Amino acid sequence: MEQETFWTLVRDVAHWEFEIFLIIIFDVIIGILIWPRIRKLFKHHEEDDHKLAELEERVNKLERGK
Repeated sequence: MEQETFWTLVRDVAHWEFEIFLIIIFDVIIGILIWPRIRKLFKHHEEDDHKLAELEERVNKLERGK
């Protein structure tokens, strides 16, 4: 059995083809499945930030009115 080293893997075309295949599977396909949930989570947190900013603005207006 041949020993694999960093340099044998760098020169091996089949290794790079397999790496590209894995990148396509995990990064593209799984990313397409997960991205809508992540985008929804970001949107939710952005809405919370806007609500907090509005509440802080209201509090500041009430404090200035006193």
